Amino acid sequence: MAVRKLKGFEEWSHLGFDGELVFRKPLDIPFVTYSNHVPCYEANAYIHKLILRNLKRDTIRGYAHDIIHLVHFIEKQPMSSQFSQLTNATFTLFIQSLQAERTPLGELKRRNNSIIKIAHTCLDFLQFVQDFHDLSSFIGKDKANSIQVLEKPYKRRLEGYKGFIEGVKITHAAVPTKDEEKRRHPVSQADALRVWKFIKTQKNKDKRRRDMALYNAMEQLGGRVSELHLIKVTDYEEARSTGMITLTTLKRKDDNTSRKVPVPYLLLSVIADYIKCRKKVMRKKKVQHDYLFINLKSGQPLSADSWTTYMNLWKKELGIEGALHPHLWRHAFITDKLKELILASKEVNDKDDFRKHLLHTQTFKMQLQQWTGHTMLSSLDTYIDLAFSDIHGYTEVYNAVSLKSSVDLAKRQVELLEELVARKELTPTAALGEINRLLGAFQADIDKCIE
Repeated sequence: MAVRKLKGFEEWSHLGFDGELVFRKPLDIPFVTYSNHVPCYEANAYIHKLILRNLKRDTIRGYAHDIIHLVHFIEKQPMSSQFSQLTNATFTLFIQSLQAERTPLGELKRRNNSIIKIAHTCLDFLQFVQDFHDLSSFIGKDKANSIQVLEKPYKRRLEGYKGFIEGVKITHAAVPTKDEEKRRHPVSQADALRVWKFIKTQKNKDKRRRDMALYNAMEQLGGRVSELHLIKVTDYEEARSTGMITLTTLKRKDDNTSRKVPVPYLLLSVIADYIKCRKKVMRKKKVQHDYLFINLKSGQPLSADSWTTYMNLWKKELGIEGALHPHLWRHAFITDKLKELILASKEVNDKDDFRKHLLHTQTFKMQLQQWTGHTMLSSLDTYIDLAFSDIHGYTEVYNAVSLKSSVDLAKRQVELLEELVARKELTPTAALGEINRLLGAFQADIDKCIE
């Protein structure tokens, strides 16, 4: 890998009044190398600058994975071996190479919006290179520069604040235009069912239990996959008594680093079944940590990238066309939660009514932002459109509409027990015990809804 992770990187920030060095909080940071494993010192110096700006770990990681494309591009150039040798023509060629790259299946590897993000990060990096090497006429808006950038003023309103934010951003003539606004369609029921059937029929019992627990958490909690992988065993144990599970909230610039999400007791029942095999693996591998989802071969925490890789493999094996990635389940969760709020609100008849509720009803705001972890309510606009499209003006109020997910989950678990009995992996007596446990969890979900 050309971008590695330095775990627990620590550096001093200043000399204290007592003459002792004061160190910054340890941080997992990316470390960039060329393909021959030689460190790229300009890239790593740039990352150091980002650390001094107190950017979050995941933000810095994103910057590193953007500039690695330029690092690889420089390596392949016969006439250029340094960033300072780039010109307008070679930077244009770099952008074109990003646009032309395709997957093994022949699909374009990235959309224009991804290319724009990479290009702007690389332009910022090249401005750093100019300052780092004290170069003149390398990158700037004047025609005398080797790389000529364009300056574009911007003005935008930030939700929750008065006035506008104004500034100037740099771009380049080769940077493509934005894609049309992408509709955030949730995973289809047919594709979700195919993935679920694949997971529950895996031959490895431990992997089946772990993947079932993770799949149900993805479906029932609506978290980003990187947030789900940060769930702790202690979070699960707390949820058993409170009915609320704590999720780490990523992609926020404020101090709200976690949120509480209602968790169905049926989901806790599925996780309890997986916990048994987790304990067995942890004991066998002599590993100790609090992360809930683990790699069954090593006992170490399972990475979010591993789950995404699994889903890509399942997509190929199942012959599913179109997109299939964990975030589609988050879209489905948010759309369903919005439908619950719409159906439970007698005064809501159309999208405009509902938007007014979101803007003026503090309870709605708190509920939505608590469930989804969004900073701005405007991020939910597309989901509102999808929710109203699904219910198509249907305004009858259901007091227990939120039980739908628990009903679906209970039906799936009963079907699984039937299959285990048929395959003689579970005795009828043990299956009855599991059904009684499921019924207890389902009754708890009903009681919570009625309250």
